[in-house]
Amino acid sequence: MDCPGGDGRLKAVHIASLRLHRCPDCGGTWYDKDQLSVLKDRESAGDYRWIDIDLWRHPEKFRAARQRRSECPRDGTPLTTVHYGDSKILVDICERCEGVWLDKDEYRQIIAYLDKVVDTESLRDYLRDFKDEFVEIFSGPEDIGPEIRDLDRILYLLELRFAVDHPRLAAFIRGLPTF
Repeated sequence: MDCPGGDGRLKAVHIASLRLHRCPDCGGTWYDKDQLSVLKDRESAGDYRWIDIDLWRHPEKFRAARQRRSECPRDGTPLTTVHYGDSKILVDICERCEGVWLDKDEYRQIIAYLDKVVDTESLRDYLRDFKDEFVEIFSGPEDIGPEIRDLDRILYLLELRFAVDHPRLAAFIRGLPTF
């Protein structure tokens, strides 16, 4: 496959048991359908798995950006440049094969963005997310197993946020006898 960002050829690399294609010249990486989402879910011990930024789940929410002129390395379709979720990070997507092209540092920027989302969520935000994930167990786009894992991760992060926002109350609760 040819690099969408330049003249190089993409080389297969294995990251977290996934076979991706990286350009040795520009450092960009091609993610086939769902691979970027799988990697996101595995980052930071799964803390980001509940953040539903699956670029293809809600294509109506794509926020187009100034287009870069490049082609899909899989099928030659012109890539469309969009924002990653609500961030300012630009990614290039193929509407035909649903692959994603990330320039050299864009994956790192995505992880930093997700880290910020986790760190800035309030108790109220986590409670809303908990409600949304609970509903998705019965109606969600994923099977019940992944939805329950998403719910578990939100409960864990909700507990951490509560302990940070209310340390004395959290310490009191931890000191209560268990039965």
